[in-house]
Amino acid sequence: MPSRAALSSFLVAVVVIATACAASPPRCELPATAPRGAPLMWRVQRPGGAVVWLYGTVHDSGAADVPAAAWAALDAAAVFASELGDHEPDPRLLAEQVRLPWGQVLDRMLPADDWWELVTAMAGAMSEDQLRHVRPWFALLRLRSHVARSPQPSMDFALAERARTRGIAVESLESWQQQAAALSTAVTAADLSVAIHARHTIACELARLRAAYAAGDLAALTRMLVIPGRSDELLDERNRRWLPQIERYLADRGAFVAVGLGHLLGDAGLLVTLERAGYTIERRADRQARAPRVEPRVVATDRPAPAAGCRCCGCR
Repeated sequence: MPSRAALSSFLVAVVVIATACAASPPRCELPATAPRGAPLMWRVQRPGGAVVWLYGTVHDSGAADVPAAAWAALDAAAVFASELGDHEPDPRLLAEQVRLPWGQVLDRMLPADDWWELVTAMAGAMSEDQLRHVRPWFALLRLRSHVARSPQPSMDFALAERARTRGIAVESLESWQQQAAALSTAVTAADLSVAIHARHTIACELARLRAAYAAGDLAALTRMLVIPGRSDELLDERNRRWLPQIERYLADRGAFVAVGLGHLLGDAGLLVTLERAGYTIERRADRQARAPRVEPRVVATDRPAPAAGCRCCGCR
């Protein structure tokens, strides 16, 4: 069963799969240098009011990717809040959430070729029988984690653990049940089929996402994380639920709030929403130390070069 970090990483999985389907190269070459931009952290305040720091995370990045400025702001906060706080899902209840309703099986929801590709791809991670009975979102999450390993602990987990060990109050913006329900509503068998076809390029797209994050490239990150027509259940609706709690922090003693970066960006993101409500929004402007020059990195996708005229997501 997935942890709170695994549940939180699901949006990144959907984003990466959407972009991976358009990517055809079997090798992923990243920049020779890793530029470090301003932290993806914003100060939110009304004149004379408390300060809330909104920090955008990438759930599939690790503690080493959290900038010093974010650790310092967290250490000075009275409250730390994140999507799931430090609550772990109950394994028994989560098993019920990920299981398909009685009478439904995943192999009948997918085209036959896609089903057998999934079974083959997940060999050693999940059995055919286990796959047959889980919801599409859970199969997609497990497929992504199987083909592209993420650093551990995740950013979100590390931040919550730091707050807890330093005696800072840790709060959640939603329950894992609410998060699982949003995933179940938003993700279809068709999304899983796309993921199956794009699985060989997921590691590359995750690497590109992390590079853009390290560079603080908001334009690139917005293109990657704000998906037209797909953000309402996974982002916008949840933002609307979280807003009253964030405004309570602003009216009280402030907080350090860490959520997936996609929740902050776009016209329906928390930054624009709070600015429209009259709050002052300022991005932390200092830049991190530039990373030392390294040789170009290549991420292998474990797929052969596509045949001439063969589309990324249709090649088998």
